[in-house]
Formats: sequence, structure tokens, C-alpha cells
Amino acid sequence: MQTSLPRVQQSTSEETMEEIWQCLHDEENSLVGVYGMGGIGKTTLMKAINNRFIGTNDFNVVIWVTVSKDLNLGLIQDQIGNALNMDMKFHINEEKRNRLFDRLKNVRYLLILDDLWEAFSLDKVGIPKPDKQNRCKITITTRFINVCNEMEVDKQIRVRTLTPEEAWNLFRERCGDVIMSSEIRPVAEKVAEECSGLPLAIKTVGRAMHGKYKKEVWENALRALKGSSPEVPGMERQVFLPLKLSYDCLENDKIKSCFLYCSLFPEDNDIYIDKLVRCWAVEEGFIENVNNLQEASNKGHDILERIKDACLLEEGSEGDPDEFVGMHDLLRDLAIWITSPSSSIEGSKFLVKAGEGLVQPPEENMWRGVVRISLIRNKIEHLEISPACPNLISLFLNENYQLRTIHSNFFELMPKLQILDLSYTGIESLPMSLLQLVNLRVLILSFCQDLVEVPPLGKLKELQILDLSESGLENFPQGIESLVKLKRLDISETSLTAIPYTMIFGLPSLEELGTMGTNGPMDGATFIEAASMTRLRSLSISVSNILNGFIAHDMFHQWFSGLTSFRVNETYLPPLSNKQISICECDKFPCGIEGLTKHAFSLDLYNSKGLTSLSKFQGDLKSLRHLRVNHCSGVECFIDWREVGDDAFQCLQFLVLGDLPNLEKVFDGGAPPPLNTSLQNLRRIFVFKCERLSSLFSSSMVEQLHQLEELTISECFQMKEIVEGDELPHNSFPKLSILELDHLPELESICSQRFTFISLEEMKVISCPKLKKLPLFRSSIHEIKVKIEGKREWWEGLEWEDENARSLCSTIYKEASSEIEEILLNNTMRTSLSSKISRDIPMPTNCSHGNGGSGARILSGRFSCYVAVVSHMAFYFCAYVGCVWNFIWKLLAFGLSTAQCIIFDSERFLEWKRGCEVEIS
Repeated sequence: MQTSLPRVQQSTSEETMEEIWQCLHDEENSLVGVYGMGGIGKTTLMKAINNRFIGTNDFNVVIWVTVSKDLNLGLIQDQIGNALNMDMKFHINEEKRNRLFDRLKNVRYLLILDDLWEAFSLDKVGIPKPDKQNRCKITITTRFINVCNEMEVDKQIRVRTLTPEEAWNLFRERCGDVIMSSEIRPVAEKVAEECSGLPLAIKTVGRAMHGKYKKEVWENALRALKGSSPEVPGMERQVFLPLKLSYDCLENDKIKSCFLYCSLFPEDNDIYIDKLVRCWAVEEGFIENVNNLQEASNKGHDILERIKDACLLEEGSEGDPDEFVGMHDLLRDLAIWITSPSSSIEGSKFLVKAGEGLVQPPEENMWRGVVRISLIRNKIEHLEISPACPNLISLFLNENYQLRTIHSNFFELMPKLQILDLSYTGIESLPMSLLQLVNLRVLILSFCQDLVEVPPLGKLKELQILDLSESGLENFPQGIESLVKLKRLDISETSLTAIPYTMIFGLPSLEELGTMGTNGPMDGATFIEAASMTRLRSLSISVSNILNGFIAHDMFHQWFSGLTSFRVNETYLPPLSNKQISICECDKFPCGIEGLTKHAFSLDLYNSKGLTSLSKFQGDLKSLRHLRVNHCSGVECFIDWREVGDDAFQCLQFLVLGDLPNLEKVFDGGAPPPLNTSLQNLRRIFVFKCERLSSLFSSSMVEQLHQLEELTISECFQMKEIVEGDELPHNSFPKLSILELDHLPELESICSQRFTFISLEEMKVISCPKLKKLPLFRSSIHEIKVKIEGKREWWEGLEWEDENARSLCSTIYKEASSEIEEILLNNTMRTSLSSKISRDIPMPTNCSHGNGGSGARILSGRFSCYVAVVSHMAFYFCAYVGCVWNFIWKLLAFGLSTAQCIIFDSERFLEWKRGCEVEIS
């Protein structure tokens, strides 16, 4: 019996089919759910599986049932009966159920239920539940993850879109030889790209373009596809309408509106989840029957999961899946088609021109009649129009970086406008017609760095959200005291010096306040006044040293514990959670600091020289999930087991120890006590520039790290081994999948004892010349997928179990031999490390992101943004130029080694570079 397919150069569909095949041969998986968006090829895959079982003895019978949208249990029974050659005519469903059950309980069956739209009871149909004993299997295909959950499947397998190469090959099959024409092919490739790897669209468009030899016809099809218009024959009936079935199945109009809203963001861009949910919950008002912003946000996240469960949204292509969401291009086209003014489908109409490179706004007649307009991320410089928009509710002009001026009457004919986003624009002033927007609820001006003043806002009585963060604002706006409905105010990272906190705390509806990074930090008396704000739920602030006498105050603790989100002070790194505290440049920790830390999920300790050990830290850190300790020269050990309880850091998942020149031991005091739960949840460890460390763990410590998934060690120049000791516990590091070792010149071994990482997927070894043995053995090599990078001479000097092991590993090795490669590779490792240290809140360059606010701001200052980009470019330039310098001076043997030293050896240069990388990340 054939049980597997070769895994070399498999297509996406072949890999998925192999995964399904293996699941059906695994006794642990009796019920398998195959899910994915409409038209992605689920039925085609399962037909191939069905045919593959023909002629095998795996099952007594293979039964195919097409269920479809309208669930009919009687029809399911009839199809199963026909496959079993049973006469099911003239029987009612209960009789059919009994007959089927008696028949199926005596055979080993595989039942394929294709296109299932809702869950049903197997027992009601007469299907015995598959299990290990009867060795029967059921596979369902569906568009909805919740159907998999309700059917209680043992394994869920998602069907992915085709790769660009696979998509092109399928498109070429459908189009024929016409696309091989030198004139047609460049346009045909772009047409194929617009199908975004969806087999249904590729086949439909391919059939429509078969035999079309005129370039003009292809260019017209490309225009239609780019404009989300179903002009290509078959697109509306065979692609959009089948995809719309998933949209129609969303539970209510509010959830449908949330899905359609996602089309307002640019194509091929990840969407920042917090921003999206905030738009649904707070700005657009899609979410009702909630008491505050936090409840609205929670309900928004629930709606997001429902849309993802319907495979109408997916995980983002970059970054943390918990932070970003993506929308398939064809589903975005579907949403734009549904909301198009020319569409006959009832509902709100949108004008979407996001990311299209416009230098002029759309013509005024296109603005009339639409409810939402998205001109995000274009190149518009001037808005010298005054469009009549009687129905316009939302207007998105953000990320038009060149936008400088807005016509004085631009907002005059927008009586219903409620949401206005001008963030990331170059506007220098706002027209007075803004004050005519009496229904405006949301005004976002974040990152408008040339905007130094706004008009008095007192007339905007309905305003609930005002975001001025990272703007050029120099004076606090007038009239804010009149905004009695204001729920969120963010003035973070502005140049404001005089902040009227007393007036702000008098706003009766305020729930979220951001003043981080301003020149007007709160003093102690003001902070106590803030504690009287019972509605406040989110706070992002900088505090002054005078607070030392107040943070131990009972009223402060009671109030602080009620916040659902807070950030206190700021470091150069992005936040890791919605409850974060940063303590910077502190030689002596203030009394009462435990009142802050015991409520925090994330803690940054930066340049705090008075800290010698985290076990001596005065705060209560049992709830801490993320910890970064950087530039603390007094730290000699992380934890001394003799000084901590059995549950210290029991929730910690993410640990960074960086630039700690006196750190000699990470863990001191021998082995942890029996039944100790410390560090039991630690998943990721990053250690860099700890120059006195000779080892990282003792062998007795390894048992605490059974959840560890990722370990990165860089520039620890005295480290000789990772694990010290000879007696490792059985099955050490069972979940470690990523191991990166960078610039460890004295490293001789990972561990003296022979063992292997059973879950290892990626290993990077850069500039570790003394490391001669790797934890890879012939018996385990075929079970793991490992990538290894290093110099050729190091690789050839490795010691192996035998030559067969070396030969097997030769396919996973990548050489980095030249001087330029080494410099760039080392820089890549350092940049990778910097980004990982802050990747719990990543920001890909092509994402649609949040605007300011607690935990939503990515760049720490407007100046650092420019410096970071320039310095990163400069480093690559220096790398290449440096190599040329080095070669020339070696050739001439001339005594100008200073330049070489500056480029390659200067510690200050590396320090500056690391700082730039942190800013970039």
C-alpha cells in the first residue's frame, strides 16, 4: 500500500493532499476537517484522495457524499445507501437511520462529506462514530472553521492558495498557447497575478481569455480585474456569486458590515487588528449594546474570529498572527463589488481608491452618494475641491504623505461626516470648514508632523475620539473642555509642555488617555487626581521622579488595579503587551514600585545600575509574561534560587537579557527546589552582549525549560557551552524549534552529553569557529528539517557520528564564505535579533496600522524614524565599501588601518548600529 508521496519539490496542493493522506492513516485522527475559502480547491483535493484509495485495501468502502448549502439529512442517507447498494426508497428517515447504522457498524468505511455548511449529528443520520476500535474515518470539507469545531474533528487542515508558479502553470493550461506570445505574455502574467492563487478564479479567467490574441483585450481584462469589476466573462456568475455565499452566511448585517469595511484598506496589506477592531467598535459604531470601549473591543475581537472562521479573513502574511489579519485579493474584490455604486446589491456604497498611486483626488461626481471613501496611501498633494457628499459618513485620507493643503470649503458639504482620518499626511493647517462637521465623532491627526496648531474644537460636540499623537502640535487645542462626549484623547509624543491635566480629568466620558513622551509629565498631585477618574480604563503616561512618594498610596493601588490597559514610561523598544511598565536610568527603585509591577504583564528594565539580580527586585513579578533587561551594568545573575519562591516568574514567556557586561550566571544557587513552577512557561529566550557568561544553563536547570521553543545567543564572547553539566534530563528541550548562535568565538559545545533536539527546525551558526559537534545524529536527521548556515572551513571541520551523517546533513547546509557575505549575514543576524526582541508587536512595512494610542504606536519619535532608515542604508553601504577598503589596504600594505578599524572593529560603531536596528524594529 502506498502511504506517502515524495516531499521534494511538491506543489502546495500535493503537500496538502499528503497531509490529509497521512492523517487518514493516523489512528489518532478519526474525523478530519479540511477547510478553506470558496473556490480554493477543497473538492478537487478530496476527489484525488478518493481516487487514490481506489484499488487499496485500506477501507472496505469509500463513500462520497455531496452535502451543499441546504442541509438535508434524508439526501445524505440516500447517497450513503446508494454507495452501499442499499435500496432506501419508501423509507422514512428514522428507518433509513437504523438500516444504515446496522450496515456501517460492520464495515470499515471512509466517508467523505463534501461542502458541509453546517454541523449535524452523525447519529441522526445513522453513521457510527469513527474511532480507534472500528478504524473508520470521516473527512469533511467546509468553508467554516466553526463547522469543524462543532463536528468535533480531531484534525483541522487548511487549504492554501497556489504559489505564483503553480498559479501561472494552471492559468497557462486554461489559456493555451496564446499567452506564449511575446506581446501577450507580460500582460497575461499580470492578469494571472490578479487571480491571487485562487484556482476557481484562475480557471474562470483562463477560460475567458482562451484564444484571445489581441493585446488590447488582455489589457482591458487587466483593467477590469484591477478595478474589482466583473467585466471578464464568467467572473460574476462563476467567481463572485459563489464567494458571496460565504458572505451571505454571516450571521447579521453588523458582521457583514465589518467584513465589507476591510476592503477600505489597501490591497495586499496586512491590517493591524487593534486598529481594525477599534474602527469597528468605536469609530464606526458597528458594535452595539456595550457599556464602554473595552467591552466594545472585546466584542469586536469576537466578530473578527467569526469572519475568520468563515474563511473570509486570514492570518496576516507577516508578523504575529495575533496582531495582524489579511484579506485575500479576490475577497476584497468581492467586497468592493458588493459596495460599488454601480452594484444592484442593496446596502451602503463605498468609493475605494486605496493604494492606487493617485496624484489627484477622484472627480467630484464620484463622491456623491457614497457612504465611505478610502483614499488611503496615495500621492495626493492638494485637495482643491469642494465635493457635495450628503451621505458621506467616513473619509480616509491617511498616508497621503505629500498632502499639504485642503481647500477652505472642502468640508462644507459633508453634513453627515462622522469619521475623518488625516494621519500620516503633510498638512500644515486645517480649514475652518472643519468646524461645520457637527456630527463628527472621530478625528485622527496622528503623525501630522507639520501640523503645529488646530482650530478651536469646542463646536464639535459629538467628538468621541481625538488622536493628535506624534503631530507637530505646540499648543494644547482650545475648546476641548466642551467635548463632554470625548472618550479617547491621545497627545503622546508631541511637543506640548503645558498640559491642562486638571481640565482633562474633568472630561466626564474619558476612558482612554495617552500623554506618553510629552514634555509635560504628571506630578504626584496630578496623578492622585487622575485616580478619581472612575471611567478611565486605559492610560499611557510618562511620570516624573516626584511620583516616588505617591505610588505607595492606597488610592493609587486601588485605581491602578482597575485599568485594563496601561503603559508607564517608555524605552526605545515597542511595547510587548497592553500592561507594560518601563523603568529607565534608575539607581534605586522607589518605594511602592510593587504596586506597579504586580499588575503588569510586561516589564522593561533599562540602564538601571542599581539592579544586581532580578530575584532581589522589590516588585511582585508572578504575573509577568515579558521581561527585557538591557544595559543594566550591575546585574550579576538573573535568578538566585536561594532568594526566590517556588513560583517566581511562573507566567514568564519571553525573556531578553542584553548588554549586561557583568552577568556571570543566568541562574545561580544550584538546582531549583522540587516542585518548583518557576519559568515553566518560558518559550523564548534572547541573550546578547553578555560578555562574562561562560554557559547559559546548568543541566539541572534544563528540566524547567520544557516549553522553550526559541533560543538565540549573540556576542557572548566568553561562552564555552550552552548547557553546563553531564547529566541531562530525559527528552531535554522537547519543543525547541529555533536555535541561533551568533559570534560566540569560544563556544566549544552545546552540551558535553550526547543528545538531540527532537523538534528542531532551524539552526543558524555564525562565527562560532570552535564549535565542532552539533546535536544532530543519523537516527534523527531524517525526522527534522534543519537549516544550518556557516563558513565552509567551519563546516568541514565539524566532527560527525560517521560519514553517512555528514552526507545526510550536507543538504541542509548553506555556505557563507566571502567577506561581504559574512558582514551582511552578521548584520542580518543582528537585525533579526533586534526585530525578534520586539516582534510581539511587529510592524511590517506593508501593513495598515494603528494610529498612536496605548500600545499602538510603533516609532518612538519622529526623528528616530529618519535616522533609523538612513543608518540602515548607511550600514549596507559601509559593508560593501568596507570590504573594498580592506582589500586595498591589504594589497598596498599601507599604514592606514584606521579606516579598516572603524568599519570592522569599532565597538562604538557596532553599538551605534545596534541602536539603529532597535529603532528600525
